[in-house]
Amino acid sequence: MDKDYKKKLAKSERDLFELLPGYTCNANCRFCSLRIEKGKIESNTEDLFLSIYQAKKEGFKYLGIGGGEPTIRKDLVSLIAFAKKLNFEAIRIETNGILLSYFDYCRDLTEAGLDFVKISIHGHKAEIHDSLTRVPGSFNKIMQAIDNLQELGARIEINTVINKQNYRFYPQFVRFFAQKGIGSFCFIYPLYTGKMAENWKGTGVNIKRAAPYINKSLKLIEDLELDKGIIFNIPPCCLEEQRNRMVELSSFNTKVASPDSITESVDYERVKSKKKFERCKKCVYFRSCEGIWLDYINFFGDKEFQPICKKQKGI
Repeated sequence: MDKDYKKKLAKSERDLFELLPGYTCNANCRFCSLRIEKGKIESNTEDLFLSIYQAKKEGFKYLGIGGGEPTIRKDLVSLIAFAKKLNFEAIRIETNGILLSYFDYCRDLTEAGLDFVKISIHGHKAEIHDSLTRVPGSFNKIMQAIDNLQELGARIEINTVINKQNYRFYPQFVRFFAQKGIGSFCFIYPLYTGKMAENWKGTGVNIKRAAPYINKSLKLIEDLELDKGIIFNIPPCCLEEQRNRMVELSSFNTKVASPDSITESVDYERVKSKKKFERCKKCVYFRSCEGIWLDYINFFGDKEFQPICKKQKGI
């Protein structure tokens, strides 16, 4: 990390500390971007307590725990309880939701201090979701998990990974889960690494083809007056109308600690794996846009990324 960025980071507010205890998971998603060499690397509980304490000492407001799948760890309740004692403003987990189908476990987590759950859901029907996770019955378990969390008063947000099997159904997806009382949605365009790279012919879809359906879904979220709809990993030239919902156009202020690395700034590290083209210099978003992932270009090329050369009203 260069000296200028370190100075900028030191002066900025520290928002989210993202803790990845390990990479093991109880699902086998076709689109998982986890690089195969990560294997079953896991952190021990003592190191995780230390990481959480250090994050609080550094001034982070929020704690996120992801993976892999955090709910398969026996120490998750104690990690959350420890973070609660340190008075983080919010504690959340990012999960596939399978084990949250057990009410007693949900209750243990919320009583320990969990107040926010990001559940990964990839279809509004069992046949879509279960086909993608390759875990029969996982959709029905998630439906039970949602009921459990709502009864316990936990906030829920849906993460969904954009792919060939689900993108056309996203408007129905939003409407279905809105009727279940969920108002926050994150549409994540996947990285073409790990299993996603292996399965890309059957699971991959280029951004240009998926963008109109994402646009319709975000408009529906607005029309239904739901809480939030945001997009990850789609550049503004592909979906300019929804530029205000693009996470990469604003600062993350996020540090990530995983078993094998520490990322002091997600914003800084992410750009290293992206590329802009000579034509991008003409674009009105050239400075704010990070570019496109190099792995994506290897599979789909770069023709769909064309500069927006004239500002429209309201920009």
